[in-house]
This record gives sequence, C-alpha cells and structure tokens, in this order.
Amino acid sequence: MRAHGLVALFSLSSLGFLLPSPARACSVCGCDPAAGTLGFDRPSSQSLRVGLEDRYLSKESGSGDAAESEREDRLVLRAQYSPVAPLVFQLEVPWFVFKNHLNAQGLRDDSATGLGDLAVSARYELLRMGLEARHVVALTGTLKLPTGPNARLLPGATEPDEHTQLGTGTWDGIAGLSYLWGLQPWTLYANLSGRLNSANSRGFRYGNALFGTLGARRSFLESGRLIASLEAQVRNAGMDHRGDGTLDPDSGGVVGYGTGSVGYAVTNDLLFRVIAQVPVVTALNGVQSEHPVLYAALSYDFAFGGM
Repeated sequence: MRAHGLVALFSLSSLGFLLPSPARACSVCGCDPAAGTLGFDRPSSQSLRVGLEDRYLSKESGSGDAAESEREDRLVLRAQYSPVAPLVFQLEVPWFVFKNHLNAQGLRDDSATGLGDLAVSARYELLRMGLEARHVVALTGTLKLPTGPNARLLPGATEPDEHTQLGTGTWDGIAGLSYLWGLQPWTLYANLSGRLNSANSRGFRYGNALFGTLGARRSFLESGRLIASLEAQVRNAGMDHRGDGTLDPDSGGVVGYGTGSVGYAVTNDLLFRVIAQVPVVTALNGVQSEHPVLYAALSYDFAFGGM
C-alpha cells in the first residue's frame, strides 16, 4: 500500500525485545524500521533473546478507480545475541499470516500468506557511563534482504502490482543513533534513524524515510515486573518512484504517532507486551489513510553464561 501503516515501534524494557520495528508500508518498504531501535534494548552478554510478535494493520490510499486498501496480520520471529557486552546482532524473520488486498469497490481481489523480507541488524555501544548504565549511546545498522515473493500477479493481470507483494525485491538499509538515560524507575530515550531504499527489478523504489522517537518508560510494582511506556514518533517519507520514472502522488509525507505499551515480566526471562500505535498528526501526500496498529509480543532470554 501507498500509505504507511507503521513507523518504528520503540517500546522498550530491560527484558523486552524491540519490536518497534520499524509494516508492509509503502515508503518503509516491507519491514518495520524498528530494527533501528536495537540501541535501546539489548540482551545480556552471551545471552540469546528470542521473541515472537504479532501485528495487525489496515490502510487505504488513492481515490476513484485507483483506490485500494490492505488488511494484514504478520508474525515476526526475532533473535538477538550479544557475544560481548557492547555488541548485539539481530535476525528478523517475518511471516504473513494473511495479506489481503481490496480493490476500488472494497472487494478482496488478492490474499497471500508466506515469508516476507528478512532483516539482519547490528548494534554497538559508543558510550556507557554511570551506575547501572545511566547513560547509553548506541549506533545501529540494518540490512533488509529481498527474500519475500516480489512477482505475484492479481487475477487476470499481466504485470505485478507492487502493493500485493510479500517482499519488495530490494536490498535496503537503515542506520540510526539512539540515546538512553536510566533514572530508576524511569527510563528516557530518543532515536533518530534513516532508511535508504533501492529499486527492484521493475525499477520501482519506495521513498527514503527519516524516523524519530522520544519516549519514556516506567516500571511499577515492588518487583518492577510491570512496565509501561509512552512515546511520540514521527516519520517523514519521500514519494515512491514508479518504474517509468514518475512519482506516486498518493505516497509519502509526514505522520506523527502516539504509542503506548504495557508489558509484564512473567519471570526474569519471559516478557509479554501489548502495544498500540495511533496516528495523531498527518500531512500525507495525495489520498492516504492511517489507522491504529496493534501488537502483541512475547520474548524469552536464554543465558549461555556471562553477563
């Protein structure tokens, strides 16, 4: 779809895993750009963190005969490993439970399920100072791989529709810088990241994008197992480039989001979290609609020794 369904999800906890990222959103091109927020949250050294996230979104764009919409549910398996304290590696494997495309009449004309585009990430701490890591600055990088199908055809079509694909057919990158200030029971954090998208074999390229987040989280209960966060997020994306060199007028623009999450640490290693991301300010190009995005996430830490 041409409208972004999602900017990065930056809800964090010391036992959690990054979701934010950061949807099969057009100018984000295929996976959440949340992988750029690995600098906020990390497993302990020599620990493996495995997480499963389910996300649902809907979106529309275009008008008249060019109107279309999408409904999708996507699972993401995430694995993070820290070989040494300053360094973390991450792998994201997305699987579309369903991805439904609706035509201008609001009728479903395509439904797909399967593997999306894998993403690999790395995070390195440039600075960690103060007791209990009160100040942390981290640099992150993500590479999205063209592993999802990118040549699917609508019934009766002779050319692929970019908005029905499970993958983008491109190699894309995200680079980001994040800052975290721990002041128990509070944690304040900020992130700025950019995404550069390449063109697929048909010459189509999703618009490059810039993402920013300011957030705060707090632990509750005597045990600190209940964790809540609130964030302000912004996404500024360029228009998508068609294969013929023209720009898609119903793509790109600026969206501001309010995001809230609640998590509970069932054990020291097991965390469950729910997240809601709501567009509150929009300045989108052409005709596009943004809707709330809902997440449910579960993660578990496996220790291999060391901290």
